[in-house]
Amino acid sequence: MAGPSLPPLKALRVFEAAARLRSFTAAADELSITHSAVSQQIRILEDYVGQPLFAREARGVTLLPCAQAYFPEVQASLERIAAATAKLRSPGHGGVLRVSATPSLTMKWLIPRLSAFQALHPGIDVQLTTQGRSFLDRGDEGGGDVLIRHGFVAHAEMSCVHCLDDFHVPVASPRFIERNRLATPADCLGHPLLKVAGGMDHWPRWFALARVDVPAQLPGPVFDHQFLCMQAAMNDLGIALAPWCLLQDDLRADRLRPLFLQPRLPNAGVHALFRPDAPAAAAARHFIDWLGREAGHPPPEQ
Repeated sequence: MAGPSLPPLKALRVFEAAARLRSFTAAADELSITHSAVSQQIRILEDYVGQPLFAREARGVTLLPCAQAYFPEVQASLERIAAATAKLRSPGHGGVLRVSATPSLTMKWLIPRLSAFQALHPGIDVQLTTQGRSFLDRGDEGGGDVLIRHGFVAHAEMSCVHCLDDFHVPVASPRFIERNRLATPADCLGHPLLKVAGGMDHWPRWFALARVDVPAQLPGPVFDHQFLCMQAAMNDLGIALAPWCLLQDDLRADRLRPLFLQPRLPNAGVHALFRPDAPAAAAARHFIDWLGREAGHPPPEQ
């Protein structure tokens, strides 16, 4: 007996991405192919099923009524194929998702929230490792199924997904604030300014936004990692300029307080890289979608 007649798998993958993202351009970026290749694969699938699937609009595409029930079936089928293939390639380890991030993102953002992801996806065993920014920038093969970092990375074989916007604000411990006069941004210059080795320009840029002239050398020690800089601020060693997304738990526990909510120093935000054709791609997408939902809310305007 002949097997079932199936549409081309590549066309189905492109259809799933375009329908989920509501954009041929975004699908092309995620799949690391050209916009014309996406259009070609959609035409192949439309020819196969004998009818159009998308309505082309100025800001993207939307599924036509005939395709709205088709999309979740295709998406679920592709996820089942990816999960089954992962189990076949790695017997006994099909549910493992290897996630790499910088030490600060891992300690201050991922670990405090990871139980929420595990509750949503108990079948995915997340294994965290930490890597330096230069390693994550390269997107090395052995780095993991998901690489999380600040800033966009263009990679030939990996999709880079924006997860959340972010910015830096100056913070200090409650004791430090109570002991020192810090009424204006200029008042910070009289105290140790804690710095991170990879962000030596952050304080000068923040003072420039505050319209405060600063000397060539700013007082205060330099730390290898952002979480060390924040810990030093908690221990009354000075003022840290820290990413808002890493501050949430320390602000709630009143270990740190923002000195000023304006100006905010924009940064590149948090991004995640993954391989869309890898066995763990479905689990990686679940994890990255969760990252976006976990994005912290900005503070009120001051």
